[in-house]
Amino acid sequence: MARVSILLLTCLLTLLGGPVHANPRVVAINESVDISLTHMSPLNPQPGTTLRLSGRLRNRGEQQLSALQVRLLLSTSPLATRSEIGTVAAGGADRDGPPTLAVSQPIAQLAAQAVVDWSLQIPIDSLPLAATGVYVAGLEVIGTGVDGLVQRVGLTRTFLPWFPPDSVQPARLVWLWPMTASPARALDGVQLNEQTAAELAPGGRLAQLVEEGAGSKVTWVLDPALLQTAEDMTDGYQVVGTSEPRVTGGGSAQARDWLTSVKRVTEGSPTVATAYALPDVMALERADMEQTIAVATQRAAADVSTATGEDVEKVLAWPPGGALTPSALRSVSQAGATSVLMADTAVPPTPAVTYTPDAFTSWAGIDLVLADSGLSAALAMPQANRGEALLARQRFLAEIAMTAGELPDAARSIVAAPDPLWNPRASFVRQTLRALQDVPYARLVGMGKARRQSLDLPRSRVPYTPAQRAAELPSSYMSDVRDQQRAAARLQAILTEPAIGYDESVARQTSGLWRANLPEGASLVRLVSEQVRAATAGVRVATTGTFTLPGDTGRIPVTVANDLDQEVTVGIRLESDQPARLSADEIEPFEVPAGRKVSLEVEATVAGAGTLPVKIQLTTPTGRRYGQPVEVLVRTTAYSQAAAYVVTGAFVILAFLLGMNFVRRRRARHTEHERSEHAHE
Repeated sequence: MARVSILLLTCLLTLLGGPVHANPRVVAINESVDISLTHMSPLNPQPGTTLRLSGRLRNRGEQQLSALQVRLLLSTSPLATRSEIGTVAAGGADRDGPPTLAVSQPIAQLAAQAVVDWSLQIPIDSLPLAATGVYVAGLEVIGTGVDGLVQRVGLTRTFLPWFPPDSVQPARLVWLWPMTASPARALDGVQLNEQTAAELAPGGRLAQLVEEGAGSKVTWVLDPALLQTAEDMTDGYQVVGTSEPRVTGGGSAQARDWLTSVKRVTEGSPTVATAYALPDVMALERADMEQTIAVATQRAAADVSTATGEDVEKVLAWPPGGALTPSALRSVSQAGATSVLMADTAVPPTPAVTYTPDAFTSWAGIDLVLADSGLSAALAMPQANRGEALLARQRFLAEIAMTAGELPDAARSIVAAPDPLWNPRASFVRQTLRALQDVPYARLVGMGKARRQSLDLPRSRVPYTPAQRAAELPSSYMSDVRDQQRAAARLQAILTEPAIGYDESVARQTSGLWRANLPEGASLVRLVSEQVRAATAGVRVATTGTFTLPGDTGRIPVTVANDLDQEVTVGIRLESDQPARLSADEIEPFEVPAGRKVSLEVEATVAGAGTLPVKIQLTTPTGRRYGQPVEVLVRTTAYSQAAAYVVTGAFVILAFLLGMNFVRRRRARHTEHERSEHAHE
């Protein structure tokens, strides 16, 4: 009877006051007062309770306002569809209702730029809540301007779910709780900055998420890259410095405490692993780097199990943007992902339905988990202050309540998936989780349980769009990583014990998380590339100078230095820009111990006179070039000896000719003497 009386009174006020969306004596002008709603209780409005609202007003105008009051507006009926929630949140006024009996105490004056608190309350039973559902609650500020007119000077909107006990079957809510961070870690544990340490510290983003999620039924989604980074930090780590190349990081104790907390909260709780560092699957596939998808996925569950001490078997691929092409879906499935998180808009029901279906389906034999777009929008709302956090909370609850109300007798499963790097306000998390313990329209469940209780519907895949492709890590970025991979492959080829961790480093560099911070991702790529170049330069030819061969063939001494901390295997090849003049056999691969030098001689043949520049090139065991060649100069004495032979030969011939000439002349004198004797006779 009381409810009927309230409805009649509301209708009477409406008839006397004009349109339902405004009082006729209120002039709507440019709103100059910001109204924030920082408190709204109870979290679960029920018959017999009192609705209490409070917040602050700020006059951002240049004029003083007087006789201010805040009054509660309420839509005359519940929202009809979930799409209306987004419209209202965006500022749509179509569902604004008439004033209720709830008004704040008058505020005599509010000077320009001044701030004042407000509050109001009203018994729930005094509100015209005609049916179960989600109502639009408006908080309107009215005041008197310098012209004496009563004006609307401020307005904000939120949602009031009204669901008495047993009015609906509760929706099964799977709330994914991502534990990941920007993977800004290069080789040897060197980090770009202290951002991860700050997030792990008490009060930091990750520490707060662990603290607030503890004891609830959220589904923990753990990134093995973050767990690995935290573990690496526990015994000391280094950070890229500003004045010095590297400085010692200060977050070891925080990382140790955080890991302990993670082990505690995940014990016996629903837990899944993500692929290592949440790879940008689409960009990797486009760059022909599917092997990195496999590296990121294959050991994810085992690594999370080791870090937490729990038996984690499931790997949830979490592609950025919530959309993949069919070939990319197959890639993550073949890599070992047990399910793939997609946006519900990427795989809509076919034909369309008028309610929210279960959030679990399959495509080509691949299990899909569908993130509810309405809940994602609510979780993405700004939470810079308490007022914004409360509005986000109410929208989140309204989305769940509307889902339950669509089919009151049929419980369905929905999935809330925030941004992997979400940073909610503590009040939002705490109050929302508390509300979900009490409200009749929702209950938190683990992902596995919700999957088993869900019904599948026929669905079709929405084609991957140009806008989604444009959001991927750009091709130039991926090209830089590919160049680095090729250089690293040559380094790995000469190591007797291939370096552990480089493939994971590639996964960190190609994380989909860098889409939102491409400059920092590019800095990581440059740092790792510099580390690869420095390691490559650690194995080098230590020979310089000029060498003279005793002839056209001789031996050239070559020294190879290994500054690395492990043994390497290399070969040697002599090269020249004048290949016709140089002939030399390649030196078969040989070992160079860690921190040592090895010297040997390379036999070479040089044709032609003069000095010949010769390049000494190291090679991998398979014969590929390694590092930069070192140029030496080679001289040969072969032609100086030939010249000596020529001179000697000429001297011999000259001596022979002189001897012959001497013999002829002597014979001639002898003949002439004999003729002279005969003449005397």
